[in-house]
Amino acid sequence: MTVSIITVVLNDRAGFVKTAQSVVEQDYSRLQWIVIDGGSTDGISAEIANYKNRISLWVSEPDRGLYDAMNKGLHMATGDWVIFMNAGDTFAGADAVSRVFANDLTGYGVVYGDVVAGYSTAQVLKKAGKPEELVKGMIFCHQAAFVRTSLAREQGFDLQYPLGADFNMMFGLFSAGCRFKQVNFPVAVIDVSGLSNRKMVQSAREHFVIARKYRKLNFAERMHHHGFISRVKLVSFGYRIFPVKVMHRISNFVHKFQQK
Repeated sequence: MTVSIITVVLNDRAGFVKTAQSVVEQDYSRLQWIVIDGGSTDGISAEIANYKNRISLWVSEPDRGLYDAMNKGLHMATGDWVIFMNAGDTFAGADAVSRVFANDLTGYGVVYGDVVAGYSTAQVLKKAGKPEELVKGMIFCHQAAFVRTSLAREQGFDLQYPLGADFNMMFGLFSAGCRFKQVNFPVAVIDVSGLSNRKMVQSAREHFVIARKYRKLNFAERMHHHGFISRVKLVSFGYRIFPVKVMHRISNFVHKFQQK
């Protein structure tokens, strides 16, 4: 099976190089690598040129944001499976892709695993949740998820959800009967040191809206979302008044609570 890796970048030269090295180190031979640059002005074209023999397709032009760029890459992909490994994120090891596809994926539309979150002061393993827990929100990261390309392209990333389009895709697939397979190891290392926590509340609210779009939530599920939004509000406020190291620990606790 061929795997399409799509990397989206905008003015993040260092992040692109970090991701690029991870991609070219993969020991899985049947890879298509697509780079979508949003029209960077930081000289990233020179870095892209350094990997021209490994990049299958690339484009540099303005877009309407992250998910628009991801859609663009998705429509260019020709692999059987697709994964999005954007600038700054990396695979968890040189064998990450081959470990995933050593599994029997017959009948599955999505396969995903854990991630390691790279905070400014430490790395933290974030365990993925079980597929049936998707109603609670995005219980795994898209950087650790491979989707059959035909299914991903059919679902696409809905731009009306600027922070939750990945959850909309995954929960939409799950609600349509797509089978998910979970692997019990880290697939990716994600860089979260620069994330804006001011958007955490908006993201949580979008997840609630999306979950209600696909199914009628029971009382416990609604209360879970309301409770999670409230906790995220507190965490977001905490980042304004407490040291970042302390808030990273609290944020990780909230992430674990979401999966319970």
